[in-house]
Amino acid sequence: MIPVSQMIREGRDAVIAEKFRTGAPAFNPYRKNSKRFLFWQRGADEARARADALLRIGA
Repeated sequence: MIPVSQMIREGRDAVIAEKFRTGAPAFNPYRKNSKRFLFWQRGADEARARADALLRIGA
């Protein structure tokens, strides 16, 4: 079983790569109605909000 923190971290890392490294869109690899999907998405949403705030400050 994968810990929740790891799924959140995966989502966060995908968004960081999207915003600051490769530019490839972050893609949730889990099935839409699963808990893994929800936790991955939570990490991605939090990271996306923080990255947007950071980029807004830097502009």
